[in-house]
Amino acid sequence: MTRAALTAVLLAALPAGLALSAGPARAAPEDAVPACAAPQAPEFAGGKGFRLWVTRQGTMTWNNPLRPLSPEALQVLQVVIRNKLATAYGPDLSGLRRGPSPAALEAQNGAPIRWSEALEGLPAALRILSEDDGQVLAELAFKACGDPPKVAMPKPAPVARGTAKGRAAAKKDVKADPKVEAASASAADPSAEAPKAASKPAPRAPKPRRERAPDAPARTPGGLMLPQGAIP
Repeated sequence: MTRAALTAVLLAALPAGLALSAGPARAAPEDAVPACAAPQAPEFAGGKGFRLWVTRQGTMTWNNPLRPLSPEALQVLQVVIRNKLATAYGPDLSGLRRGPSPAALEAQNGAPIRWSEALEGLPAALRILSEDDGQVLAELAFKACGDPPKVAMPKPAPVARGTAKGRAAAKKDVKADPKVEAASASAADPSAEAPKAASKPAPRAPKPRRERAPDAPARTPGGLMLPQGAIP
């Protein structure tokens, strides 16, 4: 029996409907989130009306202090929850942990997030795990593609007055005051009229001093006449 005939016999012995595939197995279409056209994003929802939108996907490589010689790769999802940015991260997308904003996560782990150009391979359900024991806290199912809510811009942190930025901000605030601007313009303009000094009253002429009258001659007791020449 030739090789071709032997191959034909073996193929005929296989059960009907069994197909041979030379490529890797792929997830079923119903198990993956469909691609959403920008600016829409996949929306996931859970119990008690909790919802989030996945807007970006990326990876982060960081050094675990317990295993410094084995860097760990994390899958990171940027999500929008109640008009605020947050993250969900983990070794893979089958179990994720809650995280802060992307900037805070980068500062926390000391590593940048490398964002992908598009969302790929999102599962139909996101499982959020606890940080301590890995128990499932929530399971969010994909609902539809939709417009994510606008993200509220965080308030800028107060700047100390002693720094260069603080001095620049203080100078900007002073210039914004119209009274200060008017005073600065008057001081810078040399042709501005100086305020007239209030007129002072003329000094009064000193009063003439009264001359003291000469002492009157001593009087003698009544009825006593001194002879002429008695007083030298």
